Amino acid sequence: MSTYSVYIGCSVPANYPNYEASMYKVAELFGLTLEYLEDVACCGSPNLRAMDYWGWTLVNARTLAIADSTEHDIVTPCNGCFGSLKDVYHLLKSDTDYRNRINAELEREGLEFRGTSKPRHFIEVLYTDVGLESIRKKITKPFDGIGIAIHYGCHLLRPGDVTEITPEILSELVRVTGADVVEYALWKQCCGATVLPVDEALAIRLARDKLKSMKDAGAAFATVVCPACCNQLDLQQLGLRESYGEQFDLPILFYPQILGLALGLDEDEVGLGMNRVPAKPILQHFSK
Repeated sequence: MSTYSVYIGCSVPANYPNYEASMYKVAELFGLTLEYLEDVACCGSPNLRAMDYWGWTLVNARTLAIADSTEHDIVTPCNGCFGSLKDVYHLLKSDTDYRNRINAELEREGLEFRGTSKPRHFIEVLYTDVGLESIRKKITKPFDGIGIAIHYGCHLLRPGDVTEITPEILSELVRVTGADVVEYALWKQCCGATVLPVDEALAIRLARDKLKSMKDAGAAFATVVCPACCNQLDLQQLGLRESYGEQFDLPILFYPQILGLALGLDEDEVGLGMNRVPAKPILQHFSK
């Protein structure tokens, strides 16, 4: 049984307990032990990074140092947290002088960044540690070729040499459930989540363009692996009725919700009723 240190972040427990619950349920089915990291702070993505780069580096180095002390890899379900942790991990592993300066600060708390605990996204654990074949063997309710569009999120894929995540990872994880991946023109475009505090109109337009591209390509549902992206593509559909007079009715599910259903978990166990755009129609697409 593999054990991981979970950095849950701020947004998931506060706004999307369905993501947290479905992740833990899926992990349990594969014998993965997820242990919450204690005494950690917000990753500061993206605002702290823009305002105080040193402070942002230090707070994430502290989290990584705490994870080092557990001797387990650090796993997160949030793209923003993943991006921050991976960026700082990459910086400190490659820049000895910067690492020494950071460790001089961490020493005040008896901590040290050693880089033994590697930051990873939960989908990477599923893909690499569990593996597609092991997942396939446990699928009991495959989706009957339903078309699902994927929004990867900016911080999951960029920069590629730092995140070490490719689009194929999530695409293959979707296909193993029996669903089809819908290709759409704006798959690389940002959802606008980080733009929202600065320019609400632009953020809503970005979300609208993304949703329209998915819908026009024939997607029945969409999946995300980031709470901020879900907030944009799920919750903003309610605001789009007012801003554009458009109603997309495109359910947005976290990947562990989709996988959990295919593994035989029921709708309550994956928190399907917590989605803003009703997601229960996905239950009609199981293979009989």
